[in-house]
Amino acid sequence: MTNDILLVDDDPGAIQLMGRILADVGRLRFATNGEAALRLARAEAPDLILLDAEMPGMNGFDMCRALKADPLLVDIPVIFVTSHSAPEFELAGFELGAADFIAKPVSPPLVIARVRTQLRLKNLTDELRRVSAMDALTGVANRRRFDESLEQEWTRARRSATPLTLLMIDVDHFKLFNDTYGHPAGDDCLHRVAQAMAGTTKRPTDLVARYGGEEFALLLPLTARDGASQVAARVIDAVAALNIAHSASPSASHVTVSIGIACYDDASPCWISPSSRLRSADARMAQDAAILVRAADQALYAAKAGGRARANLSELAAETPARPVQPQRRA
Repeated sequence: MTNDILLVDDDPGAIQLMGRILADVGRLRFATNGEAALRLARAEAPDLILLDAEMPGMNGFDMCRALKADPLLVDIPVIFVTSHSAPEFELAGFELGAADFIAKPVSPPLVIARVRTQLRLKNLTDELRRVSAMDALTGVANRRRFDESLEQEWTRARRSATPLTLLMIDVDHFKLFNDTYGHPAGDDCLHRVAQAMAGTTKRPTDLVARYGGEEFALLLPLTARDGASQVAARVIDAVAALNIAHSASPSASHVTVSIGIACYDDASPCWISPSSRLRSADARMAQDAAILVRAADQALYAAKAGGRARANLSELAAETPARPVQPQRRA
């Protein structure tokens, strides 16, 4: 995987120099001020930022402070590139969350060594985070990873006015399956269903997670309701194609799933477009990612009540009181 490095300096000559030094280290992007750099980072998070400490307007310290305050960007390592060598200057940077300092004028071998060190640490951290966020039984993301991703993608969707879809997926009559075939067969069923669902996703940003018990969640950034319906149909078909026998099911002779769909898009009551503002109460409610889970959960109940092995969509309710959402086991 190619590492993505963002170079930030108000001096084009300094950027050209660093670009030549790091040309073979990774994919390089450039910004000549803090505001533009933040826009680039928020559009696509880099693996590492090399940041000039002294820039007009938003200086390096201000930008580092903004990065560490953003939950989507807080884990990006920042290396300050500066002509200041005073200990108190570096101490202030480390207190903000900087990973390292490089002194100007730069030494190319030292720049490469320090950049590679930070990229190696970032990759190791990402791998540890990935392993710790995996559900051991099914091989898809676990509940903690889902909760973190939901908050991040909800923040991104609201800030950039882009759609976000959540599918809540439940294995129909799973208790009856366990009672009939035993828990080892039930574990194998959940693993196969989870992998089939993972096979229906097309993009790295799509996330399949085990939500609890026999219930799964599929988070689809940049997906509105038309695309959501297509993905739900693929999931239903993929699970049916496994043809896992379920003789005790009142719905079908094989294992099926029911799906609840919730979409945050321009047809949603709580949609915040770039050119409009909602009433303050609605705007506060739109900040609560739990409304997406509640709507998908309600849609899932409707799908199961309607006969199972189907998908149902529920609109987000901007005026629904915010409350904690707990996973529930369903028959």
